[in-house]
Amino acid sequence: MRRHPGWIVGAILVLLFAVGLVKRAIDWTALQRVVAESKRIYVQLVTPEPTPALLPLALPGTTQGFYETPIWARVSGYVKRWYHDIGEQVKEGDLLCEIDAPEVDHTVSNLRAKADIARINFERWKALVGTRAVSQEEYDVQRTGYDAALAELNRWIEWQKFERVTAPFSGVITARNIDIGTLVAGQGEFPFGSLRQLYRMAQISLLRIYVAVPQSYSFAVREGMTAKVLIPEMPNEIRDALVVRTAMGLESASRTLLTEVDLPNPDQKLLPGLYVLVTFRVPSRAPFALPVNTVFDRPDGHYIVVVDASDRCHLRKVDLGNNDGYKVEIQSGIQAGERVVLSPPDRAKAEGATVTVVSVRESPPPKPEGKK
Repeated sequence: MRRHPGWIVGAILVLLFAVGLVKRAIDWTALQRVVAESKRIYVQLVTPEPTPALLPLALPGTTQGFYETPIWARVSGYVKRWYHDIGEQVKEGDLLCEIDAPEVDHTVSNLRAKADIARINFERWKALVGTRAVSQEEYDVQRTGYDAALAELNRWIEWQKFERVTAPFSGVITARNIDIGTLVAGQGEFPFGSLRQLYRMAQISLLRIYVAVPQSYSFAVREGMTAKVLIPEMPNEIRDALVVRTAMGLESASRTLLTEVDLPNPDQKLLPGLYVLVTFRVPSRAPFALPVNTVFDRPDGHYIVVVDASDRCHLRKVDLGNNDGYKVEIQSGIQAGERVVLSPPDRAKAEGATVTVVSVRESPPPKPEGKK
């Protein structure tokens, strides 16, 4: 059998060794490329958006009846009749219910009898005083007794009128808590916690809405301003409202200004207790706005990351204005045309870090007022 020369075996070994070296070189190059790629910081940039002269300020509120009150009993007794149920429209003075109060009726009957006796005695003494059969002093005593009896009777007659409970204003019945035979307690006769509301009424042709205006915009909201009211369940129906008054002082705990907005409701389609959004048009307090995900917090304040022409990062402290959940006003700390990182990664928050820009979103110029 013929044997291969030794040089052939050596050549094969050299070739295999060379292939291994080439493969290792290729793998090393790929590894270096992966390492270099992993060190890159890819970012998306946005430029500041100029804010318009007037901005919408949307604040939550709850509708209330212009007049809204519970109806209580003034005398104790049992409900004899009731005449109106929930949802019914009533006018001022309409009879709502009658209360059977036998103690009050009995007292009125007794006082009426006593007043009659006092009147008879007074008239008798009045006839006798002219003949000098009785003294002027005795006559004055009888007159005073009659006046006192009559005053006491009239007081209880007025009290007896509270057996008929009437509507204090025109509106709608929003609650009825009684039925025939219900025991009710008059105010002042039992502890207040034991009293039962007879009815609850509201006037809803005009609704009140109270909103808390932040301190930063408290100077912009004034009596006589118009506002827009949006009910989330009725997105296509935005109603006009009017600012009628403010508290003229901020709540110390929340630093907000309590503001009353009146909302006409002639069709009575809106109800008390609705959650609404009240939108005011207030002057802008900041020259620029940025998406909220460009801002991050540190113990000493709010920051953004600005990228220069060499694609290097620089931290910038900013002062914030109104935040609507999508964009935040930047009152200071930024200039027009600067490039700001969206959702900056932690490595981009290092001063001088080099980044790779994926895209730059140019902010549009502000729209003229009155155009959509």
